[in-house]
Amino acid sequence: MAKEMIRMTWPEFAETGDCAVALCVGSVEQHGPHLPFTTDLLIPYDICLELSERCGLLVAPPVYYGYRSQPATGGGMSFPGTTAVSAATLMKLVEEILCDFHRQGKKKFLLMSGHYENTAFLSEAAYLFTEAHPDAKVVMINWFEMLRPETLERLFDGKFPGWEVEHASLTETALIMHYHPDLVHPDRIPDQEGKPFCPRPTVYPEPAGLVPPSGILYSAKGATAEIGGAMAEEIVDAIAGVLADEF
Repeated sequence: MAKEMIRMTWPEFAETGDCAVALCVGSVEQHGPHLPFTTDLLIPYDICLELSERCGLLVAPPVYYGYRSQPATGGGMSFPGTTAVSAATLMKLVEEILCDFHRQGKKKFLLMSGHYENTAFLSEAAYLFTEAHPDAKVVMINWFEMLRPETLERLFDGKFPGWEVEHASLTETALIMHYHPDLVHPDRIPDQEGKPFCPRPTVYPEPAGLVPPSGILYSAKGATAEIGGAMAEEIVDAIAGVLADEF
């Protein structure tokens, strides 16, 4: 059974000992007309629940909000509902959460993100935390870095367009189909075949109409729950191996 802190009482937490703690950080960001705002949190959180069952991780209450969506990686901030925090807020929040777990005797951490834009700021938070607490260790992982290119080529029959345009597209859709099929609306996936769309360069303020109206940078058609399950298995196996080596 997964050690999920949001379901625990304080005596149950007190019995977790020196196990590693997983902190997931997501985003509240549009993911097309077919996926939920919390896609970037649900995927890493569900991966961590699987890892908890296998490796004994304690899965901490997650951080829902992330750094500002960028047009080239997340569709940008112009879509209704996309809600973000500043880099300084995100770094300080994550650092303070890690510090307070350390106060309670936790020294091993898995920092998991599903939102590309979070990466640099989570890295800085982990650096500052471990500088102040040299007896602690943080392993920071983006789930999408754990899939082998040959796996993606095989699962998507050579049609994987590359990570630059994978916002709300094949991989995220497949994983949400696997973990939360009730949250996916396959009938709303737009017809968006053709050349992948990757808006460059980054311009401020964000120009209107820079990304497709759907908010998707490439087609999500071809994603299935079975593909999502195969991806999840490889990701969990890979991260379990990293944790075994590091902790």
